[in-house]
Amino acid sequence: MWSDIIYVLLLSFCVFIGFYYRNISDPDVKKWIGTIIGFAITVIVSGSHTYYPLIFTLINAIIITKFSPKLCHLASFYFSFFYLLFVSRLGDYVGLPVVSTHTNLILMIMTLKISGLAFEINAADGRDDAQDDVEGVSSKALKNVGITDVFHYGFSYMGLLTGPYYRYRTYWDHLHRPFYKCVDPWTLTLPKLQAIVVYCVLFLIMNYLYPVNYVLTEEYAEQSFLYRHFYMYPTFAVFRLRMYIGMGLAECACQMAGLGAYPAKSNPLPGMGPKDYMRIEKELPEDLRADECNFNAVYNMDVKRLETCMSVRTAMKAWNGCIQYYFGVYVYKRFPYKSLRTLVTLTLSAIWHGWAPGYFICICQIPLFMLTDDLVTKFYRQNEEATFSNTLWYMLGWYEKTTCMAYLGVPFLLLGFEDCMHYYKQVYFSGHIVALLMYVTVLCCKPYILKKAKKEE
Repeated sequence: MWSDIIYVLLLSFCVFIGFYYRNISDPDVKKWIGTIIGFAITVIVSGSHTYYPLIFTLINAIIITKFSPKLCHLASFYFSFFYLLFVSRLGDYVGLPVVSTHTNLILMIMTLKISGLAFEINAADGRDDAQDDVEGVSSKALKNVGITDVFHYGFSYMGLLTGPYYRYRTYWDHLHRPFYKCVDPWTLTLPKLQAIVVYCVLFLIMNYLYPVNYVLTEEYAEQSFLYRHFYMYPTFAVFRLRMYIGMGLAECACQMAGLGAYPAKSNPLPGMGPKDYMRIEKELPEDLRADECNFNAVYNMDVKRLETCMSVRTAMKAWNGCIQYYFGVYVYKRFPYKSLRTLVTLTLSAIWHGWAPGYFICICQIPLFMLTDDLVTKFYRQNEEATFSNTLWYMLGWYEKTTCMAYLGVPFLLLGFEDCMHYYKQVYFSGHIVALLMYVTVLCCKPYILKKAKKEE
């Protein structure tokens, strides 16, 4: 409990220090202040384990600055995940101390950020400022990246504790191309903070009423099947609220620091930043109006979209969107065997969270609930809006998405294999049965519904 309080207090500090940090005009002073704050936070939460992120960043800095750009991305990627998965988490097998929970969180986001920097350098290698460089791969940000630059990027306080993931170019832009000057971040941050206060109240109430460990008690086992089955929905709602609080504060910290502000016409995406970087290559912040910029590049959790969408795929993109960008671009799209891309990406995402079986049980079962996604979406889109059939398919898709998140979310919280299997036995694997029944149902409907649509066309 105390660790959670300290965690929220540190994130809140990161939000309000932005009032001062954002107004620092000198880029060199600014990046040093951001790094000093980030390192101080690391020491507070890590204590004697601070040397773990220090060693991690130093070795990666050497790889990135000394290795060939053609190889540095692979070397950094393999070293970063090896260090996170084996050195920091399994080091006790060889006499090393196991890192604390918050140090693990820092290493998790550093693994993505710094190896992502290596991928950016690799992509920029040999590229000139050509007209067809729409995404700005050859941005000035990636010219002459030094060891200290890697440390500044890695230890910058924005997103240090819980994300979001943002590219090095985004970090460089907030120092040298401060688009935030055209918009007041506080007007965007205040509504989020107000929502976070509501999330905190709901979290405290629901965490008291629906604790996840209750599913392992004898009292839970004596409840009716329907009670045991539907208990997963409020339980996972507690976890969602916790994520909304942490991710929301992290996003607010980035906004208040001016990180991730870009003109809307550049189409900034979570994690990636501007998709059309060329449109703002020569744009000056003072030439823009307040309504022309946003912070979409650092929006990690789209709460409204997540709660209202009817697709598991859409929910995955709305949940931790910046992290999804990293795994989608640097793992899924780069893995050479297309038939294994989904499996490898989900598996790596699971072990990035940790070695606990619950992570694998949760994340690697997602494809089971995605079987009906495409068909239900087609059924929904071929009907006119506000019709009964349109509403029916929307409700069915929403139910499947919500059930997927809740049913797979409980193992993510329980973690232990025996605990996860105990829970599934208590609910008679009902979530799996629901997923399969829905798949069979939409398959049976497919020849009639889609065939009808084809004739009408």
